[in-house]
Amino acid sequence: MNIYRIISMIVVMVAILVAVGAVGYSYANKRFSALERDYASTTAMLTELSAAFNTYGKDNDAANLSLSDRMYETAKTVNALSESVDSQVGKLSGSVKTLEKLSTTDPELLRKYSKIYFLNENYKPAGLTIIDQKYDLVNGKEVAVNTDILSFLNEMLHAATDDGVDLMVLSGYRSFADQSTLKSSYKVRYGTGANQFSADQGYSEHQLGTALDFTTQKDGEDLGKFKDSPANTWLTEHAYKYGFVLSYPEGNAYYMYEPWHWRFVGKSLATYLHDKGLHFYDLEQREIDGYLVSLFD
Repeated sequence: MNIYRIISMIVVMVAILVAVGAVGYSYANKRFSALERDYASTTAMLTELSAAFNTYGKDNDAANLSLSDRMYETAKTVNALSESVDSQVGKLSGSVKTLEKLSTTDPELLRKYSKIYFLNENYKPAGLTIIDQKYDLVNGKEVAVNTDILSFLNEMLHAATDDGVDLMVLSGYRSFADQSTLKSSYKVRYGTGANQFSADQGYSEHQLGTALDFTTQKDGEDLGKFKDSPANTWLTEHAYKYGFVLSYPEGNAYYMYEPWHWRFVGKSLATYLHDKGLHFYDLEQREIDGYLVSLFD
């Protein structure tokens, strides 16, 4: 067994353990320590047997055979340990990549807002991008979305166009202040009834930049007509393929039925919800959190 290979693997393992130690990989640490001890003792035994073979085995066929057998078995043990270390390195490397992925993904993006979790006035997506104006219903009023979902949104809008469906975007990202202003205007017009269809500032999914209100060129801002539009039918059948789900279906406990309001939750979670006939707010937060790592896959 090449001692330099062993040392190299130990150095790699130590580096990985340092990287993941802060997040609680105590088991991996203990396991590697045991492997390291096994390496040390087995390699020492192989060295001892090799010396004995060279010193005492030259003139004694029986000793030669015995030592050779022991060296063979010991070498097999070293190789087995090497394979075990390689396996542990692979597993820990995968864990490190997962942790790196999670560390760069905003955990707020899969939180259950709408009267449950709260976004403060300082929250803003890391990046915002203006959507293609040909899908923006109100010309001159730029619609921004979280930059990370833009490719998924564009793919969906292009697919709808290819299918001959009139699908436009009425609104996307709204800041805490924007939502406050909007809610105040609704309260003036509808009083407490505004609470049935509009979130208070800090509870709106729009502040995440991953929720959008869709409409059609034909219906414009009259969202009441969206339910019976071909666009609604198309979204119901296809939106999950692009990572989007309906936030407020009929009979939900938060707001009135909003067939126009869709939220990006990633293809994995959207597909799961579609296949199970469930909705986003049906799940416990801890179950939803398990999909954070695959949010932008």
